[in-house]
Amino acid sequence: MFKKIAIALIAALILGLGFAYYSYGSVARAGSGYAAKNICSGYFLSGFSAEDMTNQALKGASDVLTNVSSSIDEEEGRVTTSLFGLFQREAIYTPGIGCTVLPSGDEDVTMPVTALPALTIPVDEAWPKGSAAPRPNPQLAAIVQEAFDEPDPDQPRYTKAVAVVHKGELIAEQYAQGVSADTPLIGWSMTKSVTALLVGMLVKDGALDINDPAPVPIWSQSPDDPRAAITLDQLLRMSSGLEFEETYTAATDVTRMLSVEPDAAAFAASKPLAGPPDTIWSYSSGTTNIISAIVRRSVGDTLQDAYEFSQTRLFRPLHIRTATIEADRSGTFIGSSYMYASARDWARLGQFCLQGGEWEGETLLPEGWMEYLLTPTKTADANLYGAQFWLNRDPSDTQQERLFPSLPEDSYYMGGYQGQIVLVIPSEELVITRFGFTAGGNEGVEEMAAKIIAHLGSEADASEAEAELEAA
Repeated sequence: MFKKIAIALIAALILGLGFAYYSYGSVARAGSGYAAKNICSGYFLSGFSAEDMTNQALKGASDVLTNVSSSIDEEEGRVTTSLFGLFQREAIYTPGIGCTVLPSGDEDVTMPVTALPALTIPVDEAWPKGSAAPRPNPQLAAIVQEAFDEPDPDQPRYTKAVAVVHKGELIAEQYAQGVSADTPLIGWSMTKSVTALLVGMLVKDGALDINDPAPVPIWSQSPDDPRAAITLDQLLRMSSGLEFEETYTAATDVTRMLSVEPDAAAFAASKPLAGPPDTIWSYSSGTTNIISAIVRRSVGDTLQDAYEFSQTRLFRPLHIRTATIEADRSGTFIGSSYMYASARDWARLGQFCLQGGEWEGETLLPEGWMEYLLTPTKTADANLYGAQFWLNRDPSDTQQERLFPSLPEDSYYMGGYQGQIVLVIPSEELVITRFGFTAGGNEGVEEMAAKIIAHLGSEADASEAEAELEAA
């Protein structure tokens, strides 16, 4: 009898372990895949150690991810991770497009892209054409330094870079140890804004019309599919009505899309409608990846085509040489999340937006495209969102505050997870970029920007007073 009971208990234990492994295995594999991709990009693109990526970037996402173990094969450009010693995942590095997480069991290391020759810019010429350092300004430097301070040990900021541009001049910058003016840094959802700029170039070419139904093949397969009516404008404004869970926890849509699915756009496009198009606003990285696939198909339908389009039409004309947009296994840019560039190069993009899409006398975007991107979306509460850009407009509900109450209403920004930001303030002719691994709380951007504005105002007043004295 005892033997039978023991066998039954062992069988129950085995079944229980098997059920737990099956139930939680997909979640753990997603976590391991997330770690593989981010350690790979952090190491091969940004130059961070696997330890720093685990203890700062991954821990900021979840304490569970500190249990990730990793190995790096520099010769093959491969990172292998496991979680609790199980659930092995891999990511590969390819010059030109960074790191790609492989589906479980996929060992293919070939991504179909050939990188263009490296872009060089003059070292002795001022930003944005060159890479000369800004003129010293001790008062401004002290303000920027505060963004690197750690006022709350329980919520470290891990600020990595800050760059400040005023009236088209780089006036201040600072970097954490191990980070330089040339270090590519992840933008996370700031990549969405860059995707919108690429769409604008295709609109200028006449290849896309934002008011037409979005060209998504799966939606046109059936004449009864209501998703076929979704316009590109509605996708850009996060008003498509598509169901998508944008919660960065285990087993959600966005986690699965970024860490498990080989084709992010196809996964997002397969989602049903949660409501009629243009009636609800729902922030969705999946929506932006649908747009990214539309961009790829519009420029030739291969990763090489998309890569060359982004480089030759946007990055290189702006003297941007560190930009990398990473792709999934299908060969589509992860246009929602995975662009890397230096703080200076992200600032070039902010200045480009501030100038309305003009650069060195050439108009690269359609007339009025930035106005379109910055027009509040009617379905978004509080006038907080345009088309892939965040806004600081006064809310229609007077009981609500602006996102940055102490900054001018015309401020807008590209914003990304863990405190990445390109803040543009047209009325002050100001662009501020900030990067870090900030898990939550105050990364100090609004306070820093307000102090910079005040400092620039006092400098202007002092210059005006000095001019008046000289005139007298």
